[in-house]
Amino acid sequence: MARSLWTGSLSFGLVTVPVTLQSAVRDRDLHFNQLHAPDGSPIETRRVCAHEGREVPWGEISKGYELDDGRWVLLSDEDLAAAAPRKSRTIDIERFVEEREIDPVYLHRPYLLAPTDEPAARAYALLGEAMRRSGKVALGRFVMHAKEHLVSIRPRGKLLMLTTMRFHDEVRSTRDIAEGIDGVAVPTPEQMENAMAIIRELEVPFEPARYKDEHRAHLEDVIRRKQKGRKISVSVTKKKRVDPTPTAPDLMGALEQSLARIRGEEGAPGKAPKKPAKRSKKAPASARPSRPTGSRSSRG
Repeated sequence: MARSLWTGSLSFGLVTVPVTLQSAVRDRDLHFNQLHAPDGSPIETRRVCAHEGREVPWGEISKGYELDDGRWVLLSDEDLAAAAPRKSRTIDIERFVEEREIDPVYLHRPYLLAPTDEPAARAYALLGEAMRRSGKVALGRFVMHAKEHLVSIRPRGKLLMLTTMRFHDEVRSTRDIAEGIDGVAVPTPEQMENAMAIIRELEVPFEPARYKDEHRAHLEDVIRRKQKGRKISVSVTKKKRVDPTPTAPDLMGALEQSLARIRGEEGAPGKAPKKPAKRSKKAPASARPSRPTGSRSSRG
């Protein structure tokens, strides 16, 4: 069973549910330590004063915030404690919203909430079932690791999943990047038809187990072979370099070739190719640029 990261209560109106917080994901990355190659000894990190060139004990270390002009504001532990959020062992539900209204960019790290005992389980189950029937997601706040977090809470299976969220000013507006785009291309109906056909050909139900971390598997294989004393050779496959072009010279042709490859029509003996959408005679092969018709509202 996963280790509890936080213990407190989930507050829903006047109902308080004692809960524990556990991570909903697990770290499967391979982590490495730095070693001294000749003797295999671990490499230590020491805190050294850049001015004096000597190691500094913890008692002489202070936190500093750098200003725009390069000066530093030194902050003591007492200064930071004055700004710390009020310690609380309660997750306070403040509002309920439609799940589709939350842009995924605001979601950060997922956790699982579990009731601590049988009396808590009854109130926990009531809240979970009410949220399932309403289709709503709870928004709340709580303090963990001396930091206040905005969170969303939603049912996942028989449990409630809590996800920490980014605040609005932490999310970059898409306009910051979209302003650098010179113009907007308006696709022709034939181009759109082929693009939609590609999406339909590649559409499948989402099955998470189908997607494996291939890099991690290769790295684990290298470690196993190295452990057995085998020599690791790096195979270098030279590929013909293809320089991408800013705009496809023949967008319609590229769409048609993509469909043919996906359907296995290219080079497939005895298989008659399907008839692609006809090219437009009124428009050139590449998308015609036009002036923007106005900006749409965006959550980004």
